[in-house]
Amino acid sequence: MDGSKPRRVLIIEDEPEIRLVLALSLQHTAGFDTIEANDGYEGIAKAKEHLPDLIILDAIMPGLDGYATCRLIKQDESLKHIPVIFLTAKTDSREVGKAMRAGASACLAKPFDPLRIADQIENITQLGCAK
Repeated sequence: MDGSKPRRVLIIEDEPEIRLVLALSLQHTAGFDTIEANDGYEGIAKAKEHLPDLIILDAIMPGLDGYATCRLIKQDESLKHIPVIFLTAKTDSREVGKAMRAGASACLAKPFDPLRIADQIENITQLGCAK
């Protein structure tokens, strides 16, 4: 992700309040353009339509959960290059490992600090962790 244009982030999160807070935080603290989806199926469709620079993905969602969504993203030729950062309340090593095996670049904990989340994402992407 370079600084020449606003970065486009797709947020896939089933809880509307969390999705809104995350989107507003990324827009206002870091100038990200955000796209929102409320489940894995919608998220994959929007990823194909908009080709975001980064995807933030909730781990636990009804229907297609974050792990299955991430695997499908990473199997798609047009999407597999997009870094995926999991947002999860379960940050033990087993859950983080599960996310990484599904194709995640990193995991961030819920609840998150709206004033710090953009910096955390920037740090992950600048360190080359998000591939």
